[in-house]
Amino acid sequence: MILLEFCPKCGKLMIPEDGKLICTKCGFTKEITNEQDDSFTEEINHDIEKELLKSEVIDESVIDKTLPTRELYCPKCEKKQKVTYWQQQTRSADESPTRFFRCVECGHTWREYD
Repeated sequence: MILLEFCPKCGKLMIPEDGKLICTKCGFTKEITNEQDDSFTEEINHDIEKELLKSEVIDESVIDKTLPTRELYCPKCEKKQKVTYWQQQTRSADESPTRFFRCVECGHTWREYD
């Protein structure tokens, strides 16, 4: 059985490591115990676990260096700024992908649906 639990702080899937569950986004940790609590747990296939561990969609460290850019109105800066953008399939496959934008100046990220 593999324990799946989502971080109570940021909601990202926590990864089991050295007897703890660790959030790779905010660093929250929780000891793994034999007791069942109200957390979301599920038995999954071992191959699926490997896929979950390597399923980072976009490497945040290179986002502003490798993605295309264009001038666009940033809602946080309240003016036209240089932004990077990318598309990601966030809904079912028969719907169009979601476009994400990130302001290079302030780092604000927002999404746009078709």
